[in-house]
Amino acid sequence: MKFTGGFQSSCLALLLILSSASAVQVLQNINDLKKLNFGSTVPKHSLLLLHWFANEVNIDNNNIISLTFNPDQGDYGSHHYGNYERMLDQLPLGNIRYRYFTVGNLNQEASSDLPPYVVHPRIEYEGRNRDRIIFRVREQNVGRQVRNVIDRVYITQHFETSDNQGTRYDPVNTYQVASRLLRQIRQFSVNENDLNTLTNLRDQFRSNADYSQLRMIRNSWGDLACLGLFLFIVIQEKYSSNQQPDNRRQPSTKRKTQPDYVVNIPEVRPNRHSEVSIRIPQIQCDDITLKVVTGSGGKARIIWKKAPVDDYRGGMMIALYSNNVGEEPLTYKSTGNARSGFYDTSVLLNEGLQVRLHERTKLCCFWSRLGEEINRGPEFKNSTAAVSITGYKASLQLFVKDGKACARLYVKTSFIDWMLKFKDSWVGFYSSEDKGTRNYEWWQWQWAQKFDRADLRDCPDSFVFEYHSSMKIAPGVQARFIFNGDVEKARTPCWKE
Repeated sequence: MKFTGGFQSSCLALLLILSSASAVQVLQNINDLKKLNFGSTVPKHSLLLLHWFANEVNIDNNNIISLTFNPDQGDYGSHHYGNYERMLDQLPLGNIRYRYFTVGNLNQEASSDLPPYVVHPRIEYEGRNRDRIIFRVREQNVGRQVRNVIDRVYITQHFETSDNQGTRYDPVNTYQVASRLLRQIRQFSVNENDLNTLTNLRDQFRSNADYSQLRMIRNSWGDLACLGLFLFIVIQEKYSSNQQPDNRRQPSTKRKTQPDYVVNIPEVRPNRHSEVSIRIPQIQCDDITLKVVTGSGGKARIIWKKAPVDDYRGGMMIALYSNNVGEEPLTYKSTGNARSGFYDTSVLLNEGLQVRLHERTKLCCFWSRLGEEINRGPEFKNSTAAVSITGYKASLQLFVKDGKACARLYVKTSFIDWMLKFKDSWVGFYSSEDKGTRNYEWWQWQWAQKFDRADLRDCPDSFVFEYHSSMKIAPGVQARFIFNGDVEKARTPCWKE
């Protein structure tokens, strides 16, 4: 059979249309986002729009995204998108209704309800009103109510005017945004701008921003400091599979500010009237106890014991750092004249936190600052080890992240069908070991298959997966692995102080 050139061209065009939807790249996390060329092929403004969207919608523990505004009424300038060019997948047929909507047109009157940083961005983040978010809504019946659930999210952009494509969207620069990425972006909330929050976000997302850069971001962006850090990480720190060396300054080697003895040698040759004075400290630094423990509300508590108050008449101060190499204190306070005591900080509990004891340097009146370091305690470590899941090459661990109870699954690489075996298995969080299997904390659980992949390089023989709950960590908290509905296969030790 012989085909004409026109018929072949039509078939080719149809093939391109049908394949364009399936070719949309999925952005799973911030590292994927960093691969895009923002400012070149993708407008920087799309990051502002995506940041707003991620913080506007609701995402529950099962990664179900719910609408908080009504696109049928044009909230935020949103409206129906017909997908006539077949850039995205065609809507599924059946009893459940699906629809596409788009938002981000700043020329729409209702777009003025968007936050100012989206509507009136800084000059370097203006996008000439080309970038958009497309989301697919599924109408889900819950009892007598209809619940609008978002099951797909995309960032896209209109073609340039010079491309002569009219108002069509550019399929080459259209990307699907996974719920995991939306969750990560939500952590850069506009409600936080303190240095402690910025430091935690920097460490969590392995940014190389040093403390001077964090301070610059905070001073420049003010209440939007977390947004500024998000833009810094995505645009200025290009993605690399091997993280660049940490450019943060390393602290000098800890020195003893008070030697075991001090010998004062006179400038002239001593005679029988000259003196050699020797000062022996009343307490050795090794006797000091400095540690971080679990405080109330998932916050860090500092404990100190046997502080050498008699050797430091000017007083001492206790300070908390993000880790052993941290140079900027997250918080600090005077110990007064107390040899022992505790300090309930407002810093969320995280692995690596370290307490240090400093001399107190008085500036004027009631103002003081940290002086020379006297001693430092160990870094805070998670208090529970991983426990085996009975009958399987896997284990479960309870750990803390940002003051919240989290669970980690270790699955041996040889356990290749673990997804099938654990299909109906879940992990729950309990306030104490006395709770029954079904008495886990409200909504504090997750299916094993929905844990997020973690990059722990010290476990070469295992795949590692994590789930971060919203339950505040506290002594007695426990995680359990429940197999096929209600069969307990593992329980972690209770969280200690």
